[in-house]
Amino acid sequence: MDTTTLIYCALALAAGCFVQSTVGFGMAIVAAPIIYFFEPKFVPGVITLVGFFLALFNMWQYRHMLSFKGLTAAFVGRVPGTIVAGILLMYITSESLALVLGIGVLLAVVISLTKVRIRPTPKALFWAGFASGVMGTTTSIGGPPMALVLQHAEAGKLRANLAGYFAFSCVLSLVALSATGHFSWWHFKYGIMLLPASLISTWFAYRVQHLIKAEWVRYALLILCSVSGVLAMWQGLSPLMA
Repeated sequence: MDTTTLIYCALALAAGCFVQSTVGFGMAIVAAPIIYFFEPKFVPGVITLVGFFLALFNMWQYRHMLSFKGLTAAFVGRVPGTIVAGILLMYITSESLALVLGIGVLLAVVISLTKVRIRPTPKALFWAGFASGVMGTTTSIGGPPMALVLQHAEAGKLRANLAGYFAFSCVLSLVALSATGHFSWWHFKYGIMLLPASLISTWFAYRVQHLIKAEWVRYALLILCSVSGVLAMWQGLSPLMA
C-alpha cells in the first residue's frame, strides 16, 4: 500500500470523525467518497471498523446522557436489516441498493423540512434501525435513518444515543461483511493503521463541541442526510453513466 494513499485516507477519516463527534454522525458521509477514490477496497470494511472504535469513544465521552432503553427498538430493527442487506448483496448489486436507499433518504429529509414531525416512537425507531442496517451494511453510511428520527433530541443526548446505536450496528455489519467475504484480516490491519489520526481528531472535537449551538446540530444533520442521499444515488447511477 502506497504511503501517500494511507495519509490521504487517514486525513479523510480524521475529518469524518471530527464531524461525527461534534454533530452525532457523518463520519462515513465525509470519508467514504474520498477513501473510495484513493482505495476502493477500504469501503465499507475499513470505514466500519474505524466507526466501531469511534462509537466506543463517543459512548464513553457522552456516557452520562446515554439511554439504551430508548434505543431497544432500533437495536431490534437493526438485526433483520443487516441480515436482509447480506442476502441482497448476494443477488443484486450494491449500486442498485444505493440508488433506492438514496432516494428514500432524500424523501425523508423533505418530510423533515415540512411541519410533519418524525417522533422517536418504538415503531419509528424499529424501522429506522432496519433501514440503517440495510444502508450501513451495503454502503457503510447507516446514520441518516436514525439521525432523522432523533433530530429533535437535545444535542448531547443525540450524540450519546447515536454513538450507542453505532457501536451495536457496526458489530453486526462487520459480522455480515465477514460472512460475505467483504471484511478480512487485511481490512482489520489497515483499519488499525488509520485509527490514530481519527482518535486525535475526535479528541479535538471534544474540546470544541461546546461552542456548537443545538439548532446548528439539527441543520447539520439535515445537510449531512441530504449529502448522503445524493452520494448514494450517485453511487447507484455511476455504472449507468460510465
